Formats: sequence, structure tokens, C-alpha cells
Amino acid sequence: MPRSKNLEKVAYHYLKEQIQSKEWLPQTHITEQKISTCLGISRTPIRNAFLKLQEEGYLTIIPHKGAVVTEPKIKFKEYADRLEYIELMIVHQLHFIELKEIQLDFPKLDCLLNQMIACIEQGDVQLYDEKERQLIRVFLQSGKNDYMMSSVMDTIRSLHQQKDSELACILKKNIPKKIHHYSLIVDLLRKRQFGLARKQVRIAVNQLVLSVLND
Repeated sequence: MPRSKNLEKVAYHYLKEQIQSKEWLPQTHITEQKISTCLGISRTPIRNAFLKLQEEGYLTIIPHKGAVVTEPKIKFKEYADRLEYIELMIVHQLHFIELKEIQLDFPKLDCLLNQMIACIEQGDVQLYDEKERQLIRVFLQSGKNDYMMSSVMDTIRSLHQQKDSELACILKKNIPKKIHHYSLIVDLLRKRQFGLARKQVRIAVNQLVLSVLND
């Protein structure tokens, strides 16, 4: 029994370290067999470590298929940090679009905005999140910077897949406010009023952060 518990601790600490160090990102799929081969121990202590990490919110066990790394809960300060990062990247992108005189795909942006509004009218938050990611992806693609786009999209995905129920509720309440700001920003870009569009991005992020602090 003591040896079994020691092996369970070995597996537990290894798995937790891989997750916390971001070696395994959210949605990474792992199996007992894979970890058993890696650590050279039997699957039973690994299975127990899986269960413990699921209780702590690090893993989601899929019966007969292993487990996936779950999206970590984001606290209010971390939420604000992510929004401010997105703001910096979007403002940078607006400068780039203005400098290079890039033409945005406004029919596509308008279509996605209308689809987002329809999603809210139907009460489909999950589909709204998908359309919001598509909207931002269309905007970021104009910059030809795949790394920046990937980084921003990962940040947005982490917010959409948030597990903190209180924060998730606030995010849902903020959706009409976000659609309003998206519409204003797209209209300003259509008129090539980049300075006002950048200002609107900052206003939008500021209001979203304040909504969390004041709720």
C-alpha cells in the first residue's frame, strides 16, 4: 500500500506539473497508457491521480478514452489582464490596417454581426461565442501575422470556455454590450475613421472590465 501511494504521488505531481507549466494546454488529450509508458509505472496509481486531478479541476475524465486538460478558472484580475492584452493587439492591428491601407471584408463582418444578433435572440450563447471568434479572426487575418492571431484567438477561447460560474454569468450579461461596440467599431472602420475606432476599442474594454469590478 505505501508503495502504491508513493507511485500515485509521482503520477499526480508529474501530471500537475505538465499542466501548470503549460506543457499540456487545455484540451490536450492524455491516456493512462501513455503516462504509464512515460513514467514506467502501472496504470492503477495513474488512474487514481487522474481522479484526484479531476476533483481539483485540472482534468476531465472521458470513460474508456483517457482525460483532457480542462480550461483553468479565471479570476476577475486575470479576466481584466486578458481583456487589456486583447485591446493592445486590436489597437496595434488598427494601426497596421491604417498604415498599409488594407481593405477589410465588410460584407463578411456585417454578416457575422447579424448572425451574432440572431444567436442572442435565440438564446444560443455557445453559437454566439463561435461567431464572435469568427468575427475577430476575419479582422485579424488582414494583418498577415499568424502568431498574433493565434495568441489572441487562444486568449478569447479561454474566456469563452470559462469554468468560473460567476464570471461566466457576467460574460453572458455583457454580450449585448459587446455587440453594440462591435457594430460601432465596424462602422467607424468602414468610414476609415481609425482614430475613433481605436478609441472605441479602449472604451469597450474599459466598460467590460468595469462591469466585472462593479458586479
